[in-house]
Amino acid sequence: MKTIIDKRTLEGVSTLEYRKKKSDKLLFLQHGIYGNKQKIMNLLGISFVKLGYHVVAVDAYKHGSRGEEPFRSQNQDRSALETMLVVKQTAEDIKAIYENHFKEDYPMFDFVGISMGGLIGYYLSTITTYIDDLVALISSPKFLEANTYTFPKEKQAQYPESKEVRKTIETMDPSTKAHTMSFNRLLMFNGNDDDVIPYEQTESFYHQNKDMPIVFKLYDTKHKIVKPMHDDLIKYLKNKSV
Repeated sequence: MKTIIDKRTLEGVSTLEYRKKKSDKLLFLQHGIYGNKQKIMNLLGISFVKLGYHVVAVDAYKHGSRGEEPFRSQNQDRSALETMLVVKQTAEDIKAIYENHFKEDYPMFDFVGISMGGLIGYYLSTITTYIDDLVALISSPKFLEANTYTFPKEKQAQYPESKEVRKTIETMDPSTKAHTMSFNRLLMFNGNDDDVIPYEQTESFYHQNKDMPIVFKLYDTKHKIVKPMHDDLIKYLKNKSV
């Protein structure tokens, strides 16, 4: 059956949607720090449509169709300082888009995010109760720890504004308030040689929250999605039990 492609503006945000004529479930697909909705759809969209999903991708705040600095020029330090602003705003955008445009047809939704997209998913789980499967690929639920790794003390000293940034991150960090996270299952897939977001952050969260419905898996990769990770994800989404 042919894939239907829709482009709309919802809640002031440009969306790209892939679906069949009849889809019985909804999935938000979120790109990483220098990506956009088209790139992430090209990578994974059709795989999820084949599973029966209505797939929705949005450009993160300051990305893609609403691109701004420092992400346009990919200034790494400045981007790191503004990442959590992007995470917070994009999560709020997705929450509003779902509640105002999809909730009537889909009582729950799945979320798949890569890297920064995973951060958006983690934070989203603290502000909505409608997530079924939450999938974070090569990401981390430990926001403050991730920021410290990217922005160590010597670098923080170069940017005085980093103190305020860290205060914001402390208020957002899902790992310090796991009881506020809402999902029916959390899939955390990481690379065992990732030098951007080390897997140990995710692994420690998993061990600290063994009472939660979590699947944690490691793959032989750096900060990159690989075929075994993709194939396992498809298998897990077909099977809704841990």
